[in-house]
Amino acid sequence: MDFSLLIGIIVGIGAVLLGFTIEGGALMSLLLISPIVIVLGGTIGATLASFSIKDIGNAFKALAYTFSKKSKGDPNVVIEKISSIAEICRRDGLLKIEDQLKDSSFDKDEFLFLKEGLILVMDGRQEEEIQYILESDIGAFTLQKQLEINVFESAAGFCPTMGVLGTVMGLVNVLANMGTDAAELAASIATAFVATLYGVGIANLVFMPIATKLKADLKRQKIQKEMIMNGVCMIVKGEASRNIANQLSLYYQAFPGGKEKYKLGINN
Repeated sequence: MDFSLLIGIIVGIGAVLLGFTIEGGALMSLLLISPIVIVLGGTIGATLASFSIKDIGNAFKALAYTFSKKSKGDPNVVIEKISSIAEICRRDGLLKIEDQLKDSSFDKDEFLFLKEGLILVMDGRQEEEIQYILESDIGAFTLQKQLEINVFESAAGFCPTMGVLGTVMGLVNVLANMGTDAAELAASIATAFVATLYGVGIANLVFMPIATKLKADLKRQKIQKEMIMNGVCMIVKGEASRNIANQLSLYYQAFPGGKEKYKLGINN
């Protein structure tokens, strides 16, 4: 499990609250119901108006997926699988792919795209046609994931605006009660600005980090799919498994801890 996103959000919020208390602020003065309702309620409403329920559901599924190691991609197991299949195809012919696809491991998420490419090879498609189909698949995948990212980016945009809206509403209430005690007015003004704090804080400490994290995961997932596409095309061309492994090892550099694997790959 990768908890860096959760840890980062907690550290960020903790640092802000710690700084507030160091300056003599009371944390209880920030725990106000009305700013939370205005900011979160307004943000949720605006997001629901902008996207379908299904899109928002997919966005939260993507968020849950980003905590797993699979979201970072593991090119090593994919390269090994492609190399072993290339060796079999070079020795026994492309028709042996059908036997390989019966392996239950191809039902795992990390091998589904490879399975799609190998089915195209088994069907006798030419290299250019296979590349075109797989590139189209990558494009559709990227658009879907970008839509999921847009949900959180939009929420990050709505949040500060709702905070300002809450502050303006609070100040209107203050001005409407100018004849009351000065101390009460000062407290009301402070309360009004808490809405802006919530709006800016939630946007920059929660929604934007989530969107940025999903973008990073998308880049790696896209690179891994491109790696698989190139591997499948090399199988069609009859490349040696050792040559395929060496060429695909170039992709290691795009993944966490991949630099050392890359060095090992090019030295094999």
